[in-house]
Amino acid sequence: METLLSVIIAIMSIVMIVTVATTESDQAGLGTLSGDESSMWGEHKGTSKKEMQNKIIKISSIIFGVALVILAAI
Repeated sequence: METLLSVIIAIMSIVMIVTVATTESDQAGLGTLSGDESSMWGEHKGTSKKEMQNKIIKISSIIFGVALVILAAI
């Protein structure tokens, strides 16, 4: 059981590292100085690359945390 939880923790940590490393910044940058910022409210509704990455990060961090708590309790 401990080996399985350790493997799950290792896989989830790799998934989180890769996903966070490939996620683009939320900062708008210099485009906002000239008013070039566009709003994407309601266009993709959770199917954009950024939203998918956020879901992956949330799910993998929850699994990671639960596996850590279970491993600590053993």
